[in-house]
Amino acid sequence: MRTNRLKELWRQNSAVNNAWITIPSSWTAEILAHAGFDALTIDAQHGLASDLSAILPMLQAIGTTDTVPLVRVPWNDPATHMRMLDAGAQGIICPMINTREEAERFVGACRYPPVGYRSYGPLRAELHLGSDYFQHSNEEILTLAMIESGSGFKNIEDIAQTPSLDGFYVGPWDLSLALGIQKIGDFEDTQLLNAIDKVLSVATKYGLMAGIHCATPEIAARMKEKGFHFVTSAVDTPLLKRAAADVVKRYLDLI
Repeated sequence: MRTNRLKELWRQNSAVNNAWITIPSSWTAEILAHAGFDALTIDAQHGLASDLSAILPMLQAIGTTDTVPLVRVPWNDPATHMRMLDAGAQGIICPMINTREEAERFVGACRYPPVGYRSYGPLRAELHLGSDYFQHSNEEILTLAMIESGSGFKNIEDIAQTPSLDGFYVGPWDLSLALGIQKIGDFEDTQLLNAIDKVLSVATKYGLMAGIHCATPEIAARMKEKGFHFVTSAVDTPLLKRAAADVVKRYLDLI
Protein backbone atom coordinates (compact mmCIF):
# COMPACT_ATOMS: atom_id res chain seq x y z
CA MET A 1 0.00 0.00 0.00
CA ARG A 2 1.14 3.54 -0.71
CA THR A 3 2.44 5.06 2.52
CA ASN A 4 0.72 8.11 3.94
CA ARG A 5 3.19 10.97 3.41
CA LEU A 6 1.53 13.02 6.13
CA LYS A 7 2.37 10.43 8.76
CA GLU A 8 5.91 10.26 7.41
CA LEU A 9 6.27 14.05 7.70
CA TRP A 10 4.87 13.89 11.22
CA ARG A 11 7.42 11.24 12.21
CA GLN A 12 10.14 13.52 10.79
CA ASN A 13 8.78 16.39 12.94
CA SER A 14 7.88 18.33 9.80
CA ALA A 15 4.67 20.33 9.41
CA VAL A 16 2.12 19.55 6.71
CA ASN A 17 0.96 22.42 4.48
CA ASN A 18 -2.69 21.78 3.62
CA ALA A 19 -5.16 23.55 1.32
CA TRP A 20 -8.94 23.42 1.66
CA ILE A 21 -11.25 22.70 -1.29
CA THR A 22 -14.80 24.05 -1.24
CA ILE A 23 -15.41 24.23 -5.01
CA PRO A 24 -16.88 20.98 -6.41
CA SER A 25 -14.54 20.75 -9.38
CA SER A 26 -11.97 18.15 -10.36
CA TRP A 27 -10.16 20.85 -12.34
CA THR A 28 -9.82 23.06 -9.25
CA ALA A 29 -8.62 20.05 -7.27
CA GLU A 30 -6.06 19.15 -9.93
CA ILE A 31 -4.70 22.71 -10.10
CA LEU A 32 -4.26 22.86 -6.33
CA ALA A 33 -2.74 19.38 -6.25
CA HIS A 34 -0.07 20.49 -8.72
CA ALA A 35 0.65 23.68 -6.75
CA GLY A 36 2.84 21.86 -4.22
CA PHE A 37 0.69 21.48 -1.11
CA ASP A 38 1.42 18.41 1.00
CA ALA A 39 -2.29 17.70 1.42
CA LEU A 40 -5.67 18.80 0.10
CA THR A 41 -8.84 18.51 2.14
CA ILE A 42 -12.16 18.29 0.32
CA ASP A 43 -14.75 20.01 2.49
CA ALA A 44 -17.93 17.94 2.37
CA GLN A 45 -19.45 19.79 5.34
CA HIS A 46 -19.50 23.46 4.36
CA GLY A 47 -18.10 23.15 0.85
CA LEU A 48 -20.26 22.56 -2.23
CA ALA A 49 -18.99 19.02 -2.92
CA SER A 50 -21.35 17.10 -0.69
CA ASP A 51 -21.60 13.63 -2.22
CA LEU A 52 -19.42 10.99 -3.81
CA SER A 53 -20.52 11.80 -7.37
CA ALA A 54 -18.72 15.15 -6.99
CA ILE A 55 -15.95 14.03 -4.66
CA LEU A 56 -14.76 10.95 -6.60
CA PRO A 57 -13.56 12.97 -9.66
CA MET A 58 -11.76 15.33 -7.26
CA LEU A 59 -9.98 12.41 -5.58
CA GLN A 60 -9.02 11.10 -9.01
CA ALA A 61 -7.63 14.50 -10.01
CA ILE A 62 -5.58 14.80 -6.82
CA GLY A 63 -4.36 11.25 -7.46
CA THR A 64 -2.37 12.50 -10.47
CA THR A 65 0.13 13.91 -7.94
CA ASP A 66 1.80 12.93 -4.66
CA THR A 67 -0.49 15.29 -2.73
CA VAL A 68 -2.41 13.44 -0.02
CA PRO A 69 -6.23 13.70 -0.32
CA LEU A 70 -8.35 14.05 2.82
CA VAL A 71 -12.07 14.60 3.29
CA ARG A 72 -13.71 16.70 6.00
CA VAL A 73 -16.97 14.79 6.28
CA PRO A 74 -20.35 16.45 6.97
CA TRP A 75 -20.87 14.76 10.33
CA ASN A 76 -19.85 11.77 12.42
CA ASP A 77 -21.63 9.26 10.20
CA PRO A 78 -19.83 5.90 9.90
CA ALA A 79 -21.31 5.17 6.46
CA THR A 80 -19.85 8.41 5.09
CA HIS A 81 -16.41 7.76 6.59
CA MET A 82 -16.32 4.31 4.99
CA ARG A 83 -17.49 5.50 1.56
CA MET A 84 -14.90 8.28 1.40
CA LEU A 85 -12.12 5.88 2.38
CA ASP A 86 -13.30 3.25 -0.11
CA ALA A 87 -13.16 5.97 -2.78
CA GLY A 88 -9.49 6.64 -2.00
CA ALA A 89 -9.34 9.36 0.65
CA GLN A 90 -6.23 8.80 2.77
CA GLY A 91 -7.70 10.41 5.85
CA ILE A 92 -10.85 11.76 7.43
CA ILE A 93 -11.33 14.97 9.39
CA CYS A 94 -14.49 14.62 11.47
CA PRO A 95 -16.33 17.73 12.76
CA MET A 96 -17.94 18.35 16.13
CA ILE A 97 -16.39 15.55 18.17
CA ASN A 98 -17.68 16.18 21.68
CA THR A 99 -16.81 13.06 23.70
CA ARG A 100 -14.52 10.07 23.69
CA GLU A 101 -17.51 7.88 22.79
CA GLU A 102 -18.05 9.95 19.65
CA ALA A 103 -14.34 9.80 18.85
CA GLU A 104 -14.38 6.02 19.21
CA ARG A 105 -17.37 5.83 16.87
CA PHE A 106 -15.47 7.96 14.34
CA VAL A 107 -12.16 6.12 14.51
CA GLY A 108 -13.79 2.69 14.60
CA ALA A 109 -15.48 3.37 11.25
CA CYS A 110 -12.07 4.09 9.72
CA ARG A 111 -10.34 0.89 10.93
CA TYR A 112 -10.92 -2.70 9.90
CA PRO A 113 -11.50 -5.36 12.58
CA PRO A 114 -10.18 -6.17 15.06
CA VAL A 115 -9.17 -2.51 15.61
CA GLY A 116 -12.48 -1.07 14.42
CA TYR A 117 -15.65 -2.02 12.59
CA ARG A 118 -15.08 -0.72 9.05
CA SER A 119 -16.83 -2.84 6.46
CA TYR A 120 -14.71 -4.38 3.69
CA GLY A 121 -15.03 -2.98 0.17
CA PRO A 122 -12.11 -0.66 -0.78
CA LEU A 123 -12.99 -0.49 -4.48
CA ARG A 124 -10.98 2.50 -5.68
CA ALA A 125 -8.74 2.59 -2.60
CA GLU A 126 -7.27 -0.81 -3.42
CA LEU A 127 -6.91 0.03 -7.11
CA HIS A 128 -5.22 3.39 -6.47
CA LEU A 129 -3.33 2.83 -3.22
CA GLY A 130 -2.24 -0.78 -3.61
CA SER A 131 -3.43 -4.37 -3.71
CA ASP A 132 -2.31 -4.83 -0.09
CA TYR A 133 -4.52 -1.95 1.06
CA PHE A 134 -6.49 -4.12 3.49
CA GLN A 135 -3.34 -5.32 5.24
CA HIS A 136 -1.94 -1.83 5.90
CA SER A 137 -4.78 0.69 5.85
CA ASN A 138 -5.34 0.64 9.62
CA GLU A 139 -1.83 2.10 10.03
CA GLU A 140 -1.87 4.42 7.03
CA ILE A 141 -5.32 6.08 7.14
CA LEU A 142 -5.28 9.37 9.05
CA THR A 143 -8.03 10.18 11.57
CA LEU A 144 -8.34 13.73 12.89
CA ALA A 145 -11.08 14.72 15.34
CA MET A 146 -12.15 18.34 15.16
CA ILE A 147 -12.03 20.25 18.43
CA GLU A 148 -14.47 23.10 17.93
CA SER A 149 -17.29 22.78 20.47
CA GLY A 150 -17.49 23.64 24.14
CA SER A 151 -18.00 19.98 25.03
CA GLY A 152 -15.16 18.83 22.82
CA PHE A 153 -12.81 21.36 24.37
CA LYS A 154 -13.92 20.41 27.89
CA ASN A 155 -13.47 16.68 27.18
CA ILE A 156 -10.25 17.01 25.21
CA GLU A 157 -8.09 14.94 27.60
CA ASP A 158 -10.59 12.07 27.44
CA ILE A 159 -10.89 12.34 23.64
CA ALA A 160 -7.11 12.28 23.34
CA GLN A 161 -7.03 8.81 24.85
CA THR A 162 -9.20 7.31 22.10
CA PRO A 163 -7.34 4.25 20.77
CA SER A 164 -6.06 4.64 17.21
CA LEU A 165 -6.95 8.36 16.97
CA ASP A 166 -4.16 10.15 15.10
CA GLY A 167 -4.82 13.70 16.16
CA PHE A 168 -6.88 16.85 16.54
CA TYR A 169 -7.90 19.51 14.04
CA VAL A 170 -8.86 22.86 15.56
CA GLY A 171 -11.79 24.76 14.05
CA PRO A 172 -11.06 28.28 15.39
CA TRP A 173 -14.32 29.82 14.16
CA ASP A 174 -16.68 27.35 15.81
CA LEU A 175 -14.40 27.17 18.85
CA SER A 176 -14.66 30.97 19.15
CA LEU A 177 -18.44 30.72 19.10
CA ALA A 178 -18.37 28.00 21.75
CA LEU A 179 -16.14 30.12 23.99
CA GLY A 180 -18.33 33.20 23.61
CA ILE A 181 -15.70 35.23 21.76
CA GLN A 182 -17.35 38.10 19.88
CA LYS A 183 -14.90 38.36 16.99
CA ILE A 184 -14.76 34.79 15.76
CA GLY A 185 -11.59 33.32 14.32
CA ASP A 186 -9.46 36.20 15.64
CA PHE A 187 -5.93 34.86 16.04
CA GLU A 188 -5.03 37.91 18.14
CA ASP A 189 -7.67 37.12 20.78
CA THR A 190 -6.01 35.96 24.00
CA GLN A 191 -8.85 33.64 24.97
CA LEU A 192 -8.76 31.86 21.62
CA LEU A 193 -4.97 31.63 21.66
CA ASN A 194 -5.06 30.13 25.15
CA ALA A 195 -7.58 27.53 23.93
CA ILE A 196 -5.37 26.75 20.92
CA ASP A 197 -2.38 26.33 23.24
CA LYS A 198 -4.44 23.94 25.38
CA VAL A 199 -5.26 21.75 22.38
CA LEU A 200 -1.61 21.72 21.34
CA SER A 201 -0.50 20.87 24.87
CA VAL A 202 -2.90 17.91 25.14
CA ALA A 203 -1.92 16.64 21.69
CA THR A 204 1.75 16.78 22.66
CA LYS A 205 1.06 15.02 25.98
CA TYR A 206 -0.62 12.07 24.25
CA GLY A 207 1.60 11.93 21.15
CA LEU A 208 -1.09 13.11 18.72
CA MET A 209 -0.83 15.15 15.55
CA ALA A 210 -2.16 18.69 16.05
CA GLY A 211 -3.78 20.47 13.12
CA ILE A 212 -5.48 23.84 12.76
CA HIS A 213 -7.48 25.81 10.20
CA CYS A 214 -5.84 29.17 9.43
CA ALA A 215 -7.09 32.27 7.66
CA THR A 216 -3.82 33.21 5.94
CA PRO A 217 -0.37 31.76 5.16
CA GLU A 218 1.07 34.15 7.76
CA ILE A 219 -1.16 32.72 10.50
CA ALA A 220 -0.35 29.20 9.29
CA ALA A 221 3.36 29.96 9.67
CA ARG A 222 2.73 31.25 13.22
CA MET A 223 0.85 28.10 14.14
CA LYS A 224 3.64 25.97 12.69
CA GLU A 225 6.12 27.82 14.89
CA LYS A 226 3.86 27.13 17.89
CA GLY A 227 4.26 23.43 17.20
CA PHE A 228 1.28 22.44 15.04
CA HIS A 229 2.03 19.53 12.72
CA PHE A 230 -0.72 20.29 10.19
CA VAL A 231 -1.72 23.78 9.07
CA THR A 232 -4.26 24.86 6.47
CA SER A 233 -2.79 27.88 4.73
CA ALA A 234 -5.25 28.38 1.86
CA VAL A 235 -8.91 27.91 0.91
CA ASP A 236 -9.85 27.84 -2.76
CA THR A 237 -12.88 30.17 -2.71
CA PRO A 238 -11.15 33.11 -0.95
CA LEU A 239 -8.12 32.58 -3.20
CA LEU A 240 -10.27 32.95 -6.30
CA LYS A 241 -12.21 35.91 -4.88
CA ARG A 242 -9.04 37.80 -3.98
CA ALA A 243 -7.35 37.06 -7.31
CA ALA A 244 -10.40 38.14 -9.30
CA ALA A 245 -10.85 41.34 -7.30
CA ASP A 246 -7.14 42.12 -7.71
CA VAL A 247 -7.33 41.73 -11.50
CA VAL A 248 -10.37 44.04 -11.69
CA LYS A 249 -8.63 46.64 -9.51
CA ARG A 250 -5.41 46.49 -11.52
CA TYR A 251 -7.37 46.85 -14.78
CA LEU A 252 -9.35 49.84 -13.51
CA ASP A 253 -6.14 51.47 -12.28
CA LEU A 254 -4.73 51.21 -15.79
CA ILE A 255 -7.57 52.78 -17.73
